[in-house]
Amino acid sequence: MAPVTDGDTLLLHFTSTRPDGEVFEDTRSGEPVRVTLGGNRINPLFEEALIGKEPGETVTVSLPPEKAYGKFNRKLVVTVKRTKLKLDHEPVVGEFVRVEVLGKPCLVTVLDVDEKYITVDANHPLAGETITYAITVEAILPREG
Repeated sequence: MAPVTDGDTLLLHFTSTRPDGEVFEDTRSGEPVRVTLGGNRINPLFEEALIGKEPGETVTVSLPPEKAYGKFNRKLVVTVKRTKLKLDHEPVVGEFVRVEVLGKPCLVTVLDVDEKYITVDANHPLAGETITYAITVEAILPREG
């Protein structure tokens, strides 16, 4: 069979890990993910790494923070008065809550809670981390037409 080329539709399995080796995403227990290369649907570095691979091959791609979930931004960690957040429940440290930031809904992580204030983090939970992906080409699907 011919190797992967731009425009191919692939069935892929992948495992995503943090720098400490913790797996936070693994498709191997389910159906493979269907992806067409060249459609700007996956990270360009993944596409580049997959070109030339054959079914059964696995490629490992490590993305630095700026290519993955972004650098950690200290300005996105803020302490606000409880009354401003307008929560309908008692927040718990580690919980994700939806709040409005500049008129738009935003999902933030609760970092600290006291009687008057709540500290939240609007960074992505994986911001600042290098993420490693092990991507296996399960199949190259026939081109239509």
